[in-house]
Amino acid sequence: MGTRIRIGVLLWLLAFCGAVAAAVAPSEQQVRDLFKVMRMEQTLGQMNTQMATLMQQKLPCVPAAYWQGFVDSDGAAAVMQRMVPVFQRHFSGEEIDGLLKFYRSPLGQKVLTEMPAAMAEATQVGQQWGQERTRTMLQELEKKGSLDAQGRCPAAPEAAKSETRPATRPVKKHVRHKTTHHHKPAAKPRPKSATPVPAKSGTPAPARS
Repeated sequence: MGTRIRIGVLLWLLAFCGAVAAAVAPSEQQVRDLFKVMRMEQTLGQMNTQMATLMQQKLPCVPAAYWQGFVDSDGAAAVMQRMVPVFQRHFSGEEIDGLLKFYRSPLGQKVLTEMPAAMAEATQVGQQWGQERTRTMLQELEKKGSLDAQGRCPAAPEAAKSETRPATRPVKKHVRHKTTHHHKPAAKPRPKSATPVPAKSGTPAPARS
């Protein structure tokens, strides 16, 4: 029983050590050899040309010759130095050896030569298909009434009515004003006259002696 356990543990350790060995990160030299086989400097040179063209279009006041050194020899070396640990994190030493074997083969060299042109043409084909597919779907949505003739979402009924309805003047609210009563000043009492007022009756007043 104990022998079987020891054999099982030994087999497990061997398998574990094999897995660890397979996952060992590649050395810097392995990665640099891969960069050389993949023509990384040539790729960076193409990127330099593309960047120079783009910057010339955005800043026509700057001479085009200024941007030609965007990625010079020092810049290429600096970029590849930063790329080395990236490849070391994502690939093991054994995998880098496999990539080196592939890219050194005739097929690998053809991939490096033809892949940029193939990807550029594939991108154009994909864009053309996307434009045609978009037009077809927009036409279907117009037939269903989901979009108007201009390819836009139709306005809601309430919004359409508000657009066609003439603008009306806002109704002013009537404000009730409190009525103020103006009181006339009281009449002043008239002074009593010394002359007696004749009586209204028909009998004359007696004469004074």
